[in-house]
Amino acid sequence: MLAVKRKRTTVTRRTSRGARRSYSRSRGAIVNIDRLIDNVIDDVVSNLGLDILNLTRQEYVEILKPIVEGIASTYSRPSKEAILARLKAVADRVYMMVSAYLLEKKENVSEEQLEFIVSYGGPVLCRHVQRIYSQLKVYGRSDLIGQLRVSWERYCNPTPISCPRCGFRALTPDLVCMVCGYEAGEEEVKRAIDFEQKLREFVEIYDKASVEEAIERGYVLVGETVKPPSAQREPYDIELRLSKSEREFMKRLLSERKIG
Repeated sequence: MLAVKRKRTTVTRRTSRGARRSYSRSRGAIVNIDRLIDNVIDDVVSNLGLDILNLTRQEYVEILKPIVEGIASTYSRPSKEAILARLKAVADRVYMMVSAYLLEKKENVSEEQLEFIVSYGGPVLCRHVQRIYSQLKVYGRSDLIGQLRVSWERYCNPTPISCPRCGFRALTPDLVCMVCGYEAGEEEVKRAIDFEQKLREFVEIYDKASVEEAIERGYVLVGETVKPPSAQREPYDIELRLSKSEREFMKRLLSERKIG
């Protein structure tokens, strides 16, 4: 939400023809918001570079009217220049709100709109990441997929394990990727994380009882590290079963380990 002061009281007046118009009370003065937005909308769209989105004028009005109204409420007589200056000062937040509008209101977005969303969406990308990823694949925009991955790591809730297919850290405990929807197999995950090396580290770090517990119960928990079954589970820990050869491997490592 745009961080602007909203010291206003909004009222609605009915004209003689029955039309409804929005007004905003600002520092004692009443501003006709509909007239104001009609006066500034084209310049706002042009100055903020929003014309690349190729939306209709009404869509731009729908997006920007609440923002302009909030800014206007802080002036007794808001001018076009003052509103433009304030909007430019908070352009990143405006772009994020525009991205949210595109994702929530449009079933399909153009390639230009998608690039805008990935570039400026920030945290609003998280709820829509699977849809965004899918459309980027359709457009063949691997460059934007890389940018989306950076945003996923920064704004969303990455998991410890990367998806073997798309590379996003988005694999859930049931081995389904939250980004590309891929259902991974245990062997794929093991190869992706170099499971043998993880088991070596596990045997080196944990005491004999914990290693024997994992061997006996036939699985380990894998998250930021590999843990025995009795360890406290984190929300995105994955349970990986141990094959017969992996259990034998762990037994051998345990027998070779120096006790001291």
